[in-house]
Amino acid sequence: MPDKTLQPPPRKTLKANINYADPSADLVYDQRHTGPGPASLIEQVIPQQVTLHDGRQLSAAGEAFSLTEQGFELVEPNLEIDLHQLDETLRALDSVSNHALAPQARDTLIRTQWYPALQKWLATHLGAEHVLTFDHTLRAQASADSNTEKSRSRRAPVKIVHNDYTPWSAQRQLHQTLPEYNLNPRDFPRYQFVNLWLPLLNPVEESPLAMVDLRSVVETDFHKMRLIYPEREGQISVISPNPKHRWIWFSAMRPGEGLLLRVFDSEHTGTITGTPHSAFDLPDSENAVRRTSIEVRTIALYK
Repeated sequence: MPDKTLQPPPRKTLKANINYADPSADLVYDQRHTGPGPASLIEQVIPQQVTLHDGRQLSAAGEAFSLTEQGFELVEPNLEIDLHQLDETLRALDSVSNHALAPQARDTLIRTQWYPALQKWLATHLGAEHVLTFDHTLRAQASADSNTEKSRSRRAPVKIVHNDYTPWSAQRQLHQTLPEYNLNPRDFPRYQFVNLWLPLLNPVEESPLAMVDLRSVVETDFHKMRLIYPEREGQISVISPNPKHRWIWFSAMRPGEGLLLRVFDSEHTGTITGTPHSAFDLPDSENAVRRTSIEVRTIALYK
C-alpha cells in the first residue's frame, strides 16, 4: 500500500458542476434498443455549481463519517485478495492491446474471488448476520482509440445525482437474491443495501465520486426513474436541486481505500431511501489519468 505521507494535502473545499435531474422531464431510461453504457441517464439535466467539502479535511477536524449519520464512510477494507489481479487487463482496456481478459472471464474472477472476500469483511464491519453480493459494475472510461467492449459490467462514470434503489426495486432485488442463497426474506426483519466503491489501478485524478450528506436531504428531492432493459425493468431515484445539500468528496483516493454507500435501509420509510451520489468533473483534470473503479452491490441482513 502506498505511503500515506506521499498523498497531496487535503483540500478544504472546491467548486464544481454537478448534474441534477429535471423533475419535469420524462424520467425513463429506455435501453431496449441501444444497450447500456452512457454516462448520462437522462438528457434533461440541471447543472449546478456546488461547493464540495473534502472529507479528509473534515475528518482531520474531528468529523466521523458513518453509514448511520451521513450515509457513507471512507474505509480501508482488508479483503485478503490481490486487488492488482486485474491491473494488466485494466490497462489493456485503455489501449489498442488485445491482451485483456474477456469480459466473461474477468467477471467470473471477480465473482468467485472478490465477492466472498468482500462479504466476509463487510459482515464483520457492519455486524450483519449475512452479507450477500449480487452485482458489480466496472467503471472504466476508455479513450477514443482504445478497445470497445460492450458489456453490462463495464460502464462510464455516471454524472447525474442519483440513488440506486427505490422501496419497490429494493424489495424486488431482495426477493430475487435471497433464494439464490437459500435464505428467506421473512427471517430478517432488517436489511440494508450497501455498495462498496473501490478505486483500481491508479489514484483517482479524474471523475471522482461525491456524496450528499443524508442529513441535508428532504423527501421532495427524490424522484422515481424507470429503467427499461430488454430482459428486465427496474427503478432508481434521481435527485432534483436543493441549495441545502451538503456535498462531500474524498481527495486523492487510492487503490486500497474504498467508499461504503448506504443506498437503502429497511428501517427508513418514505422516499429518502439512500445516499445521493454522482461522479463529477474535477477542475483541471482534462489531462489526468482516467479513473478506473469497481462498484460492488451487496445486501446486509440483520436478525
